[in-house]
Amino acid sequence: MTRTLAPRRVLGHTARLLMAAATLAVIAAVVALVAVPWVMGWMPLTILSGSMEPTIPVGSQVVVDPIEDEADAARIQVGDVVTFMPWPDDPTLVTHRVVTRSVGTDGAVTVTTQGDANDSADGLDLTSRELRAVVQYHVPYAGYVAQLLDRGQKVLGVVAVAGALGVYAVVELVLAACDRRREASRTGRTVTAGATRTEESTR
Repeated sequence: MTRTLAPRRVLGHTARLLMAAATLAVIAAVVALVAVPWVMGWMPLTILSGSMEPTIPVGSQVVVDPIEDEADAARIQVGDVVTFMPWPDDPTLVTHRVVTRSVGTDGAVTVTTQGDANDSADGLDLTSRELRAVVQYHVPYAGYVAQLLDRGQKVLGVVAVAGALGVYAVVELVLAACDRRREASRTGRTVTAGATRTEESTR
């Protein structure tokens, strides 16, 4: 009996650990890509090219803090990763690292950028007119999933994840209660058996 139950118990614990790890990963992704940006007023963007590899892989989703005025641009420092619109007639956004920073006589900040994977700088002088946001962090490859879903599907996904986490929590509580009951039952049988052997020995 013991030899049959032990492997099952080990498999059960392993499955629960894997489920817990997957659940934590989903929670972390939802918090990083939905909850934190919503609270902080940030926004997620998907990286479509490899110019920032290996730091930011293609398909990653970066969470950025929008630059709204010159004061925001003034906080940018060398080493920051920024998102900018190089050409006013082209809505394409580029996300590269700041490699130089200068301040004009009027106090306006100008920066130049370069992709981590590129051999040379971009050759553009960027000011608050072109700068759009500062990258706060990124989640590797999450952009692939984000591109497949529209806003309604993302909201539905968050609700589904929340519901799944609730169900998972209830299942864990039930399984834990069952484990405690089985353990108490085994302990009770062991104590009873021990008492019986003691009584027989006394006789």
